[in-house]
Amino acid sequence: MAAIDLPSPSARSLLLTIVGEFMFPPADPAWTTAILRVLSSLGVEEHAARQVLARAAAADWLTRERDGRAVRWRIAQRGLTLAADGIRRSNAFLSGPPSWDGRWLMLFVTVPNQRAAVRKRLHGGLSWLGMGNPTPGLWVTPHVERGDELTDLVHSLELEHSALAVVGSLHETGMGAHEVVRRAWDLTEPARYYEALLAHLDDRPEPRSGDEVLLAYLDLLSLQQHLMRVDPFLPEALLPEWVGRTGAARIRALRHRWAEPARARWAEILAESAPS
Repeated sequence: MAAIDLPSPSARSLLLTIVGEFMFPPADPAWTTAILRVLSSLGVEEHAARQVLARAAAADWLTRERDGRAVRWRIAQRGLTLAADGIRRSNAFLSGPPSWDGRWLMLFVTVPNQRAAVRKRLHGGLSWLGMGNPTPGLWVTPHVERGDELTDLVHSLELEHSALAVVGSLHETGMGAHEVVRRAWDLTEPARYYEALLAHLDDRPEPRSGDEVLLAYLDLLSLQQHLMRVDPFLPEALLPEWVGRTGAARIRALRHRWAEPARARWAEILAESAPS
């Protein structure tokens, strides 16, 4: 199998990682200088970091507060929603393979040709929900608990009059569960990403200083977020052998090891960045 590079996170993705991990209430707001310092250490140039902060404020997931000439940032309402969703999904990812009662959440949906932008947004949202597309017009997932999120997505795109959602088990008339999995998801690339992640972690020396641990931790979280977007997180009954479970267990162990010192270093950077 050919080697594959791990994806490089965008400045926006890195900022979301910092917000979700270190700024979720009851955490203290963060000074601009602290955020710029950490983003710079992650390879984001200052002008790009300032730009993504401005866009975060415009999108209502961060708010700025002035203290003299200094500015600090606090998570806003939309940011709370995004971060809470990310935390919930992360906890599920790290908790191990989900149990499954044999039921599927299924969506039958059509989007007119003239609404190509809506179709693109729909497909992106369905992929984030871990839904696969075994036949044209049909999307499925064994995660029936995501029904409310699916409803929100369909309503936000004003597709409720061309969509039908069903929860139930498969009938023996057609495809079986493993055939549905084979057709609905191409897991080749996610498997290669997991293998690259494991090789990357094997080769990486253990971080020692506070800054090294903080950056290693944020790098790990960014990689986890990418994997959560491409891995449908299927139960073991549907995918008995899956490298993703080994990858998730490795991420879980390293998060447990690095979380406390990374948070301590972040607190130090906040204190060092506060205006005198």
